[in-house]
Amino acid sequence: MRRRRPWKIAVPHILIAFLLCFFISIMGMGSRTATATFAQTEPETAVNAPSASASASKMSSIANKTVADAIKPPASKAIAKDSVKKSTPTDANPLENNLVPFPSNVALPMRVGVALFVNSINKINEATNTFESQFDIRYVWNDPRLAFDTGEMGTNRLEFGQEAAVAKLATIWNPQIKITNIIEKDAQISPGLFIHYDGKVELIQRVKATFESKLNLDAFPFDNQSLLVAMLSSKYNSNQIALSQDQDDLNASGLNPELKVNGWNPQGITFKTSQLRAWNGAFLRQIEARVGMKRIPNAILGSIFTPFLLTLIVPTIFTFFANVDLAPRLVAWSGSILALVALTFTFSVRYPWLGSNSLVSQIFTAGHAYQMLSVILSITLLNPDVAKRMDRFIVAELVSYLRWLVPVGFLGVLVTKSLLTAFDW
Repeated sequence: MRRRRPWKIAVPHILIAFLLCFFISIMGMGSRTATATFAQTEPETAVNAPSASASASKMSSIANKTVADAIKPPASKAIAKDSVKKSTPTDANPLENNLVPFPSNVALPMRVGVALFVNSINKINEATNTFESQFDIRYVWNDPRLAFDTGEMGTNRLEFGQEAAVAKLATIWNPQIKITNIIEKDAQISPGLFIHYDGKVELIQRVKATFESKLNLDAFPFDNQSLLVAMLSSKYNSNQIALSQDQDDLNASGLNPELKVNGWNPQGITFKTSQLRAWNGAFLRQIEARVGMKRIPNAILGSIFTPFLLTLIVPTIFTFFANVDLAPRLVAWSGSILALVALTFTFSVRYPWLGSNSLVSQIFTAGHAYQMLSVILSITLLNPDVAKRMDRFIVAELVSYLRWLVPVGFLGVLVTKSLLTAFDW
């Protein structure tokens, strides 16, 4: 019986098998890619389908429209609705880009009443000169073209809110008033509109945003701040509209009775009208609302005066009230000088917005001057080696006065300066 030779795997066989596997895998990947591409492009076709069917439905009958709606897949309707919703700017200012002409047969300048009611103030940032607030602002004007018959309408006032207000504002004239110091990046504006039977229009906007307002911190921590909200009509000059307030506007303005701001006491709201000169020489009307805020200084005073006085009390006792030699006095003042320098640096880091004219900077400067004067007295009149070369009676008399005059006088300067700043005398 003939024995069968064992089959040997040669290198060409291996290469042929590898190439076959490679081509099979490529073909499989190509088919899966084509399937995936088809699966991705199919929903886009479904999204575009409603627009074509919608245009066709306008020209077709009600029956055809019903059939077309029945044929459409429900998923495409949801996707189309989402796409329309995303393309609609929800936070757009409804007062901008209005092309409705100015009202005729009205007395010029047309009065536009302004009222502002502050609901909340969340944060006052001294470092960036900004504050975060939410308030309701109301504009009132008269447009005879919008008057209507109460009998036909069944009401004496038409109301529009949110999206309906934005749509209605696009069809009527409005004064196009802007808040000039608002930071529009994160601003949220929700409008509400009332149209009365006699043509009176009330536009109410709930604004939540961050506002720029220059803060004066020279009196810190006894400072009073005036938070600004500036409103300007940049399209119509002072001969066309007049921003003003009557008693009704003043009654609608104010602060929320429950308004609380951490570290501050609200003081009220005031208004001021002014004119700005535009680039073309025309004058524009502007009205400024300012919310008064008074800082509560209790916690800040403790963090300022307690470490400040502690850096001075020990060397003061060594110098004026203890019978010690010159060396311990100078050592005590050296430590006091270093401690006050460190305290000054700490406050400059913690409150970088404080200038050289601020009360805190003046107090630290006075402290350095007191240290220098005390060191000079320690090495002159209070130094036994120097005093014995002078008339001992004169030195004793001067020391008895300076022992109380210097520290008490320095403390009096601090208290007087603080009181003058606190009460704005």
